[in-house]
Amino acid sequence: MKSSKKLTAALLALLICFGVLTACGTAADKSGEIAPATTGSQQSPAQSPTQAPAPTAAMPSSEVFVPEAPVEGANLADHIDVIVDSQLTIVNPFMIAGTGSEAQRASFMVHDRLVEQPETGVIGPQLAYDWETDDYQTFIFYLRDDVYFHNGDHFTAEDVLWNIEIANSFPGSPAYTKWTAVSSARALDTYVVELQLREPNIDFFFDLAEYTNSICNRRAYEENPDDPTWGFIGTGPFKVVDFASNDYLTIERCDDYWGDLPPTRSVTFWTIPEQATRTVMLQTGQVQVAFSLTPQDLNIIEASPDFNIFSVLVNEPVWLGFNNQGDEIMMDPNFRLAVAHALNTADVEEVAYGRWGQAPWDGNFWGPSSQYRLEGLPKREYDPALAKEYLERSSYNGEPVEILTAIASNIRAAEIVQLQLMDIGIDANVEIMEMAGFFEAISYNPDSKVQMHIFSGAMNPIANVALRLGYYPGQNTNRLNYNNEYLNGLIDQYGSTANTVEREAIAHDIQRFLYDDIPAVALFWRIAAVPTVNGIGGIKLSSDPFNHDLRGIYWNLDEAPANLRP
Repeated sequence: MKSSKKLTAALLALLICFGVLTACGTAADKSGEIAPATTGSQQSPAQSPTQAPAPTAAMPSSEVFVPEAPVEGANLADHIDVIVDSQLTIVNPFMIAGTGSEAQRASFMVHDRLVEQPETGVIGPQLAYDWETDDYQTFIFYLRDDVYFHNGDHFTAEDVLWNIEIANSFPGSPAYTKWTAVSSARALDTYVVELQLREPNIDFFFDLAEYTNSICNRRAYEENPDDPTWGFIGTGPFKVVDFASNDYLTIERCDDYWGDLPPTRSVTFWTIPEQATRTVMLQTGQVQVAFSLTPQDLNIIEASPDFNIFSVLVNEPVWLGFNNQGDEIMMDPNFRLAVAHALNTADVEEVAYGRWGQAPWDGNFWGPSSQYRLEGLPKREYDPALAKEYLERSSYNGEPVEILTAIASNIRAAEIVQLQLMDIGIDANVEIMEMAGFFEAISYNPDSKVQMHIFSGAMNPIANVALRLGYYPGQNTNRLNYNNEYLNGLIDQYGSTANTVEREAIAHDIQRFLYDDIPAVALFWRIAAVPTVNGIGGIKLSSDPFNHDLRGIYWNLDEAPANLRP
């Protein structure tokens, strides 16, 4: 999204549009017809509404998204310093510690995938320049022949096969959760690979575009399998040159990269835990980009003429999630209803994010940018008296319950939630954790003893991808520890249904089921606000914060304040 300081008006306009978002799909949405499968480079015309439903969905176009570029001849800085959201433990999709927005952002710089990440539903070529499928279960990908890893190894179909194979050695990792969908893979030629899925998946292309399916180097692993930094060797436009876990990561442009070269020679990502220090570093020119400033500090930065703020409404709610397996109290529907009516989400949002957030406007935590969002699910209003009635009917007997959280804004939210729950008689304790430990604690585990947590829910613009990530058993990112046979069946059906009318109906059934079951309570929606020094450009923000792309970042020194130039 193009940066803007007139955020309030833009957000208001966006919220007004929420009621019509489900009508904003393709023209085929009205008729229920989708074009038959083609190759990735060509599109078949949409079928007539009088024809029978198409057996398969239209193939995504191999269109390339070109981020904003600097003007020709601009005076560009060689280096840019960026503060990331939280601890950057490792850049390796095969490691559980490689989960998180900061790891994914770095991975986009270091690694490539078979196809480009989604941008408003568009999939583009990357390591694969073309593809084909007849049934969305067997896929053939045609690979580039001019790609090399950072250690000089030539990329071929065998590297794709190895990445799929090695992912199975790291259960629970981001890579495992996606590559496990492949039942068999074989090289048809040096640069042609065939992937067979366990079941048809209309959205498989979007799975492949995730950082979880980044292609790493086999030789680097075999030479030092016990050192997770083997995952640093990719084919991306930047290579890792210096790294200190949970401190900094420096990457440098690969001048022999197969694609367009980045405009910036090097970037350092800094882990700065102290919120006040982040702001000071931006104000004094020690860094040029700072993720996750406090709402108060964002207001200060916004008022300064030396800085700009890139922003986008995040498509995931911050929720209070319940452990949906193994804890009697958390699984009690009356307890969940008590919590839902005990929370004044407007107050939670105001304390946590201020004007850089949005309290829930309805009872649906399906992302507002997601396809087939169901409007009109009523919000469970703040009603302490009703909450106490539900609590009295529940199995709760006054014992302490725990809320895990991390990240400053979520900590502030947790403290307000704690007070509101105590107000109706729930003895809630807040445990603040480091990010790596927090991710491990809320990873999918049927035997987990975690009770509640505050974090962002998984519902990005590509609905089926998020559904499997957020609710499917065995997925590391299933933070709600959810496993419901009926919902699993709906998700499977949704992922294999091509007809758009039928697909929308299934999506609405899923949303109604989740609304009734209350696996979590939406607290607020965030606005991803990224403050930068003037002159920074080439940042590609996404409503899914894991898909922010900084490969094209640059700093035009002619537009930078004199006191903040290097």
